[in-house]
Amino acid sequence: MRKRILLFPVLLLLTACSSNPSKTLPSPQNTIIDWVDFVKWNDATYEANYEMNELEKDWETTGEVGEVKYMLDGHAGTNHQTKNGDAAYLQKGTKLFAMKGYDPAFRIIADGKVYEVSESDKAETVGDFLDIKGKVQRVILQSEQDLSFIGEFTDEHAEQLIEELLVMPYEPERRATEGKRVFFGIELVDGSLTRSVYWPETGYINYGGVASQEIKDIFEVEMDNYDY
Repeated sequence: MRKRILLFPVLLLLTACSSNPSKTLPSPQNTIIDWVDFVKWNDATYEANYEMNELEKDWETTGEVGEVKYMLDGHAGTNHQTKNGDAAYLQKGTKLFAMKGYDPAFRIIADGKVYEVSESDKAETVGDFLDIKGKVQRVILQSEQDLSFIGEFTDEHAEQLIEELLVMPYEPERRATEGKRVFFGIELVDGSLTRSVYWPETGYINYGGVASQEIKDIFEVEMDNYDY
């Protein structure tokens, strides 16, 4: 009997936010691997943004930035070390494009789908890849059960939160995910959404860093406002 596992190729910043299951296909090592839908390029790992892709919108591109060199599904085993050009389900030769309006360090497009950064090997702060400055419509709290809308941050708190997030040191090695989870989304002016998770007990935010005291205070107030 073949065993079945869910394989994460790297430390994924937004895994807890994925709303769509990975495909399940056999690997060459008699093991069924559930790959996360990702692509690695320019020392960064990108995951498919399912919310955006379900909109079936024709997102504009601004030029080719790379291409897939190796498809893991059906070829790689559990001991595979991911490298630039690897993708879970994109065929070898699939072109990678910059997305109009965004730094490709944050979002790229491949095979008509939007991929959003989940890990960066080069970033020193979250703002080095989270290209949302001047593009935020609002910040919302979401249900842990089904990600439905719970409440909206005040404009002041939303602005302060974004400012603090963009200068937050990128330290994924400090990942600590014990205790209560707080799901929040950042809605952008083009109608897209980037989502993350905050753990009040440890202060860790799934973009890859530990919250400042200002961020902790903002979440405490907003959570109280909506009895989160």
